Amino acid sequence: MFARIFRTVLAAGLALLGTTAAQAMGPITLCEGVWVDPSRERPIPIRIRMPAGAEKVGVILYSHGLGGSLDAGTIWANAWAEAGYAVINIQHRGSDSAIFGKPGFRAALGSQQLIARARDMRFVIRELGIRREEGICDLRRIDQRRIGIAGHSFGAQTVQAVSGQIFPFPIEPPLVDLKVRAALALSPSPPLVGSPEVAFSRIHIPFLSITGTEDAVPTVIPITAEQRQEPFRLMPAGDKFLLVLKGATHEMFAGQTFASMLNGEPPAHVRNTVIATSIAFWRATLDGDVQAIEWLYSVDGLRAGLKEGDFFESR
Repeated sequence: MFARIFRTVLAAGLALLGTTAAQAMGPITLCEGVWVDPSRERPIPIRIRMPAGAEKVGVILYSHGLGGSLDAGTIWANAWAEAGYAVINIQHRGSDSAIFGKPGFRAALGSQQLIARARDMRFVIRELGIRREEGICDLRRIDQRRIGIAGHSFGAQTVQAVSGQIFPFPIEPPLVDLKVRAALALSPSPPLVGSPEVAFSRIHIPFLSITGTEDAVPTVIPITAEQRQEPFRLMPAGDKFLLVLKGATHEMFAGQTFASMLNGEPPAHVRNTVIATSIAFWRATLDGDVQAIEWLYSVDGLRAGLKEGDFFESR
């Protein structure tokens, strides 16, 4: 049943899976707050989407790209929440929207900001085991055994770091968080320094990479669309997935509308395919859903709904 629903979404492109789920589950509760990491005296704005109901739910933390905010990934966050997951957007001071209009904003892509971002994500994960609520959101519903992380662009690099990427310089304490069960990177990146083979050699958790044939921003970072496939190819085999969509640009994977940018909002095929694939990935890895696992691996599953020029790989 699960596989058939997703094939319908991909082939027809008529509706989001999340919309169907939301109608069945009820409205999503939205809560916002600022959590402060006392060890760094660092405020971390968060936005929580809590699905309807009272049962335990898995949780997905989302990290925005360079210059992003809590609005980043809204399309993906809404779909995941509507599918039954708690979703927490994290805003990273020093590489968020406040950097725009300031000289040298590209410097925010440096290693210190990446480390700060990874520590933000680790802090939020720790807080989820302590806090009972945020506003009207009942955090006790979050299942600590089902934690996923996701991010776009610089957020994807953050996800790679928390998943176990190795860096060619010492970092103490380490950035990896062993509570994370699965990770999703939209527009992932190879390391700018050091050996790519070494960098990804210890990422053993299930990992989904999503990119496009036009996924490059050469004016910001010298990484080609083809290079965004490297993390998938260099991670140890086992529950690793790569989705590449023909013609998809970097901005499309941000999951929000950019009124001032051409080709910013994802078209229907990109939007629906990312949502269907990501929800299947979360179902498979966080919930152990057998039908979702079969849909990811079967030629009659996800691959059946792809368009010419798209491709999906697993290893």
